Amino acid sequence: MLLKKLEMNGFKSFADKMVIDFVPGTTAIVGPNGSGKSNITEAIRWVLGEQSAKSLRGGRMGDVIFAGSDTRKPINFAEVSLIFENEDRFLPLDYSEVSVTRRIFRNGDSEFLINKQSCRLKDIVDLFMDSGLGRESFSIISQGKIDEILNSKPEERRSIFEEAAGVLKYKHRKKQAENKLFETEENLNRVQDILYELEGQLEPLEMQASVAKDYLFQQEELEKFEVSLLVAEIEAAKEKMALQKADFAKNEEILAGLQAEIKQEETQIYTQKQALATIDHEMEVTQAALLEVTERLEQLEGQRNVALERKKHSNENEQALHENLQQIESRITTLETQKQTLLQEKLEKETALEVFMKEKKALEAKLAEYDNLSEEKIESMKSDYIELRHMQTTMRNDIGYLERQLAQMQGRSDKLDHENQQHISERNEIIATVESLTEHATQMQEKLAEQVAHYQAIQQELAKHEAIFTKQEREMYRQYEAIQQAKSRKETLAELADDYAGFFQGVREVLKAKKKLNGILGAFVELVDIPEHYQKALEIALGANAQHIIVRDDQAARDAISYLKQTRAGRATFLPLSTIQPRQIPVATKNALEQQPAFVALASDVLSYDAQVENVILNALGTTILAKDLKGANTLAKLVNFRYRVVTLEGDVVNAGGSMTGGATAQGKSSIMTRKHELENLSKTIAQMTQTVEQTEKQFTKLKEEVQLKREQLEEARSVGETLRLQETELLGKKERAEERLTAANKQLQIYDMEKEEGNSEVELLTERKAKLQQELATLAIEITDKDALIQQMTEQSKEQEHNRASDQESYSTLKSRVAVSREQLQTAEQALASVEADISEYYVEKEAITSKLSMLKTNIETVHSSTEELATTINNTREEKETTTTNRDQLREKRVELQESLTVQEEVLQQKHNQASFYMEQKTAAEVSMSRLDADVGNRLDRLSEAYVLTFEAAKERAIAEMDIDQARSKVRLLKRSIDELGVVNIGAIDEFERIKERFEFLNGQQEDLLEAKSTLFQVMDEMDEEMKKRFEESFTAIQTEFAIVFPELFGGGQARLILHNPEEVLTTGVDIEAQPPGKKLQNLSLLSGGERALTAIALLFAIIRVRPMPFCILDEVEAALDEANVTRFSRYLKKFETNIQFIVITHRKGTMEEADVLYGVTMQESGVSKLVSVRLEETAELIK
Repeated sequence: MLLKKLEMNGFKSFADKMVIDFVPGTTAIVGPNGSGKSNITEAIRWVLGEQSAKSLRGGRMGDVIFAGSDTRKPINFAEVSLIFENEDRFLPLDYSEVSVTRRIFRNGDSEFLINKQSCRLKDIVDLFMDSGLGRESFSIISQGKIDEILNSKPEERRSIFEEAAGVLKYKHRKKQAENKLFETEENLNRVQDILYELEGQLEPLEMQASVAKDYLFQQEELEKFEVSLLVAEIEAAKEKMALQKADFAKNEEILAGLQAEIKQEETQIYTQKQALATIDHEMEVTQAALLEVTERLEQLEGQRNVALERKKHSNENEQALHENLQQIESRITTLETQKQTLLQEKLEKETALEVFMKEKKALEAKLAEYDNLSEEKIESMKSDYIELRHMQTTMRNDIGYLERQLAQMQGRSDKLDHENQQHISERNEIIATVESLTEHATQMQEKLAEQVAHYQAIQQELAKHEAIFTKQEREMYRQYEAIQQAKSRKETLAELADDYAGFFQGVREVLKAKKKLNGILGAFVELVDIPEHYQKALEIALGANAQHIIVRDDQAARDAISYLKQTRAGRATFLPLSTIQPRQIPVATKNALEQQPAFVALASDVLSYDAQVENVILNALGTTILAKDLKGANTLAKLVNFRYRVVTLEGDVVNAGGSMTGGATAQGKSSIMTRKHELENLSKTIAQMTQTVEQTEKQFTKLKEEVQLKREQLEEARSVGETLRLQETELLGKKERAEERLTAANKQLQIYDMEKEEGNSEVELLTERKAKLQQELATLAIEITDKDALIQQMTEQSKEQEHNRASDQESYSTLKSRVAVSREQLQTAEQALASVEADISEYYVEKEAITSKLSMLKTNIETVHSSTEELATTINNTREEKETTTTNRDQLREKRVELQESLTVQEEVLQQKHNQASFYMEQKTAAEVSMSRLDADVGNRLDRLSEAYVLTFEAAKERAIAEMDIDQARSKVRLLKRSIDELGVVNIGAIDEFERIKERFEFLNGQQEDLLEAKSTLFQVMDEMDEEMKKRFEESFTAIQTEFAIVFPELFGGGQARLILHNPEEVLTTGVDIEAQPPGKKLQNLSLLSGGERALTAIALLFAIIRVRPMPFCILDEVEAALDEANVTRFSRYLKKFETNIQFIVITHRKGTMEEADVLYGVTMQESGVSKLVSVRLEETAELIK
């Protein structure tokens, strides 16, 4: 087979129609970079079925259409055709010439043709598959294929060998098999989900059919017994009504007489209560006046005690201040004497200083004559130096004196601070005392208010107790009736439970006979304990499973089934413990469910049961999930891929497979499941109600005792109130005295602040004086240093001294020293005098403050004395007023006791009559209610006969059962109603529905078997594909390895190369490595060779593959671009070895390749953006590629 022709129109840069004729041998296509010569390779790949726009250097497939240029408009389609000569029928078509065409339009439409006949892209791909000419085969080798060999990982490089081995067809078939397997598994999962859902529907439908039959039978029995019972009850009610009317008239007559007597007694009691209320009011007024007088007396006595305490404290303070004043006056006298002495001493020092100064001036005049002599200057400077030293000493003494003064001031300040701290501590203690007394007084007032409220509350409770008595009696009667109703309900439920009412007929018969049958453990619902808040959900989840009978083994089940057949008692489902297997959700799925907020629990986890029935529980409920609500149930069902049933707490269901069941359920009906809990609750309720009645009776008995107790408590509360009032008055007095002490302490602190401020001012003056002296001392120190340096300098210059000058100078120096000493003594005397004067001034200030305090104290003492005398008079008057008020209160109290005793006797008589009237009133009311109830019952029963059975009373009497026991009939009707009610909503059409579902189940079961068989077949096909691919790969790899070992030294002129499998044991996944040894080098991995050697090695591998798997033609797109000239020549000459068997189309720009070509085409872009094919002479090639 040969490639004859390539036709292109509008493909990429080839805007015009272009035809390339190919001949046997080598055809070279040349052209400069960017001219569009590689578009020819892409056109061939595209027409052979390339589907990746990226592989064609585009963003989308429409990019292969000519997009226009500066001078041309875009065109609307691209078309490429390949024409093959097929004489040898290489392609599986019975044509000597085969053309393949592909078109694409701007709107995205595509067309595919084989021999101008429309076909699919798949048909073109299949035509060339495993022919060596496909888009992914070695018939098209580009620089990318070389890069794939050079740069791919070993695992990725194996794809080259797979292409050469021709296993793509088998990989494609395996992929198809895997897709079919996936579809088969999906279909199988869907069928299994439907089967699981249908399986869950079959058994309930079978049970519903049984329930429908049971319902019709029981409904007929109910009508017969209920009509008979209605007739009997109507007749009994009419007889009872006649008796009730006679009792009613008798009770009404007795009640009228009692009511007249009660009215007379109430009038008398009302009069006495009015008198008692008047006395109580007078007592309250008297008591309030007594409390007010007592409180006022306590306040006056407290004020008097405070005044006396203030007087005592003021006298003590006055005495202390007088003593302090005497001490200060004595100290002032002493200081004044000391001051006179110091003044005399100062005068003497001043006189001596004047004498020394006169002598000093005379010597200074004498020494002035020696001014021209340097020695005299030196001595003068030394004298000045000494005088400066004396001045320095004097200043230091002054600073020392000031520091001592400051220390004394600080000591005095510390003393004041210490005294002030004591005053502050004392004041804080007084404040704490005031706060404590205030708090206690407030607490006392609160207690007093609470006591008053307590007193009023007791009065109100006493008034309510009589009303409570009647209410208590009525409540007790109501509780008796409620207990009786609960007991009746309990008996009814117990009868239903004993008769297994609500169970299917077959189940009921087996349970009744379980003592005769071996291995019967009980019904499912009997052997589990379901928490009340899960009952609705579990009732829906279990459905008919609740009535399945759990047996010990399959033998017990067979015996029970045989029993049902013998007795013709119906059907039942049995769960043998020996055969039932558990069904559970995987742990990973359960963990995922537990992370969801809507998840409640697995249904099997909320039950309590014996360990021996665990497998039965898990079989029925192990894969049922409980959710909070329907929305959450949908979420959980999706999470488990609808494989398991999800039931909400309200009873809505998301079934396995995705169907949903829900809606309203009958309310107020007792089911088998809830009956057990209702019985337990009724037992608890009856016990609680009985206990409540006993408590009510005890309260009724103790009511009179409580009234007396309340009166005693009332008197006690009044007494406690008086005590609290006295304590409050005492606390307020103590608080007032403490507040006065606090005022005195605050004044003392004010005096301290004044003295502290004066001391601080004096310290500030002394500190400023000290700072000034320190500054002058620093300046003097600098002057002394300078003077000493100058003396040293002049002493070195002058070595001779005159004797007279030295003598005079010595005298002068001595005199100067005396002057300095005299000045220092004078200054010391002045400082001592100043200190004494300061002390005197300070003591005068303190004396003035004490004198002021004494004046204030004297005024306070006089005021307190006057106040004390006035308070004594007021206290005596108040005591007399208190005694009078106390006498009046005691007289009223005695009168009240007498009146209260009389009232108590009358109230007891009235209470007895009230009790009698209440008894007859209740009898009358009960008779009246009973008659109304009987009349209503007769009417209701007549209406029931008319509405439910369309019968008159006379017609019903004719149909009634003769000589019927009413209690037994009522029990029978109740049991039948309960049993019918337990059946719930009955589906009469369940039988037809069951047959329809059963037929569908059998059909899908057959489909499931077919899918399982198909799945097994697909696994077998995939295994066969793997074996075939493994065989072909191994054979092809061995052949390529052999040829590669031959081609490599032929291309390189020596050396060796080999191919290596990474993991020979895993032929279908192993990677392939290449090792080569060019001439003169060692054997090493392909990645370690130079760029040219790597490229030539890759080309050698491609030639080896071509030799193993020859093909009709091969397109080489610049595969030699990375080779040097010498290797290009080797490459082009090596192509000649294949020309007899393979047709080569080479796209190149290398001269060596062009020279070996049989036919040469040139591609140029004479017009911008448009490629054209031109004729090129061989000698023009070099110029063309520049």
